[in-house]
Amino acid sequence: MDESRALQFLNDVRRPLLNAHKAILDHERAAYEREFGPTTPAAFLQVLINGPAFRWIMPLSTVIANVDETLDASDGQAQDRIAAAQSVAALFRGEAPYESFFEHYQMLLQAAPDVLHAHAALAQVLRGLKS
Repeated sequence: MDESRALQFLNDVRRPLLNAHKAILDHERAAYEREFGPTTPAAFLQVLINGPAFRWIMPLSTVIANVDETLDASDGQAQDRIAAAQSVAALFRGEAPYESFFEHYQMLLQAAPDVLHAHAALAQVLRGLKS
């Protein structure tokens, strides 16, 4: 992959990544609130940050932050852009170190229609990376 293709991929994948992240968080919050009752956004954010049950989401959040940093970097290097694109692809292939995320994500695709819907747009961009 060259820098130009990586940069285009990062621009194309950013919005679908954010949509998938939101769908996951919405699903997880609804499940949390079914068990523990309604919670404020701030309280749920604390649970997300500090709760071990939600650590599996961290790789997705980290990859999104990396994509944003890479796109915003005015002095970005080609290898940084390529590495950011490769990390997105690795996340959704379940490669090391993303196996735990991928396992949970696969289960959510079966259980949460909104996550599956968000994944459809994401998968389309990911398929474009292969061609």
